[in-house]
This record gives sequence, C-alpha cells and structure tokens, in this order.
Amino acid sequence: MNKKGFILGVLVGGVAGACAALLTTPVSGENLRGQIKDSTNDWMKMANDIKDDAIELKESVSNLTKEGKEIFTELATDVKVAVEEWQQDISSNRENLQKEMQEIQDTIAKLEQQFKNKG
Repeated sequence: MNKKGFILGVLVGGVAGACAALLTTPVSGENLRGQIKDSTNDWMKMANDIKDDAIELKESVSNLTKEGKEIFTELATDVKVAVEEWQQDISSNRENLQKEMQEIQDTIAKLEQQFKNKG
C-alpha cells in the first residue's frame, strides 16, 4: 500500500508541478495548450512505464518466491534422505558392534569358566 501511495504522490506532484510551471510561464494560449498536451503525453508515458516496471517487479518477486519454495522443498527432501541414510548406517554399525561385544563377553565367560574348571 505504501508503494502505491508513493507512486501516486510522485505522479500527482509531477503533474501539479508541470501545470504550475506551464501556467506561470508567459506564453500564448496556443503554445500553452501544446505544452500541456505534450506534457500530459510525457506524464502518461512515464506513468505507463512505472506501471510496467511495477508489474515486472511483481512477477520477478513471484517467480523468486516460487523458486525459493522449490529449492527449500528439494533441500528439505535431500536433508531428510541424508538423515535416514545416516540412521540406517549407524543402525547397522550399532548392531555389528553389539554382536561383537556379545561375542567378546561370551569368549571372556568361556575363558573364566575354563580357568575355574582347571583351578
């Protein structure tokens, strides 16, 4: 809303300034009408250019927002997959470590049993 107000203020201020300058300048009526017509055409062209630029800016922001959402979605998916793969890798390693620890404990228990039987 502030942008619209600013643009409208620029346009109204420009038109008012141009009108004031034209009306206070000593020229003939025919020249004055010609200057007003030329000035009006220039201001209309400028207003259309500003409108076109605003539309282009809006489209650029919209496209950037869409691209940002797509990139964020892809990144979130990639992170999720990476975390799941990491958890699977750790899970298999953890199971292997637990098996090895159990084998070591079993071996120690057997050795203790052998020492008790011989002793």
